[in-house]
Amino acid sequence: MRKRKKQPVIPLIAAIAVLGIALWLLLVNVVFVVRQVQVEGAGEIPTADVVRLSDIRLGGPMSRVDPEQVRLAVESDGRLAFVGLERRYPSQILLSVRLRSHDAVILQGGKALVLDSEGYVAQVLDRLPEDLPYVSGLRASYYLPGRRLDTADGRLAAMGAVLEALKARGAARYVSEISVEDTEDLRIITRTGMTVLLGNSDNMPDKIAWMAGALADLEARGEIGGTLDVF
Repeated sequence: MRKRKKQPVIPLIAAIAVLGIALWLLLVNVVFVVRQVQVEGAGEIPTADVVRLSDIRLGGPMSRVDPEQVRLAVESDGRLAFVGLERRYPSQILLSVRLRSHDAVILQGGKALVLDSEGYVAQVLDRLPEDLPYVSGLRASYYLPGRRLDTADGRLAAMGAVLEALKARGAARYVSEISVEDTEDLRIITRTGMTVLLGNSDNMPDKIAWMAGALADLEARGEIGGTLDVF
C-alpha cells in the first residue's frame, strides 16, 4: 500500500501569519483610527480649541494617542488641567479636563502670575488683577503656563493650605495679601488693613473659620485695623 504524501505545513503557517499581519494593519490604520474626540469639563472653551490644543490627530491610529503627551499639550497654555483620557474603540477618544481656578497672584520677572491653589500657573498678565489675593514671600527661578512653580521650600504648600481653607470657608473676600515668607508665621492682610496671624499651616480650616467669624463681627462694629491672632 502506497503512503500518502504529506502536505507542506510551513507555507500554510506563513500564509496564516501574513493574513494575520494584514488584518492587524487594517484594524490599526483603517478601522481603529481617531474619528471623534469628545471633551468633558472645558467650560466655555470650545471643544475645537481643546482638540487643537491636545495635538490629538484625527485620522491617526488610536493606539498612538499617548495620554502623557496629551496632558502636556492640554496644560501648556495654563487654562486647563488634564483629568484623563479614555479610548473608546473603534474610533472615539474621551478627553476629560477641568478649568484651572484663579486663586492668587504673585509678581515674577515683571509679570503677574495667576496661580491656582496648587501653585500651577493659570495665566500670565502684564498687571496685577485687583480681585485676587497677592502672595508675598513666594519665589521661583522660572515659570511656564500650565506648570507648577519650582519651589520646594514649603512655602508653596503653605500657600495652598491657606487658599484651600479660604475657599472652603468662603473667606477669600476678606483677603488682600497672604504672606508665606515664614512658614511658621503665616499672615493675612485683610482688605481693610488688619493683620491676621495664622502661625503654621496646621488646622488651617479651623483658623480661617475663626478668622472669618471674628472679622465679620469686628467690621460690623467698625473695627477694621490692628492685629488678629488666630493660632
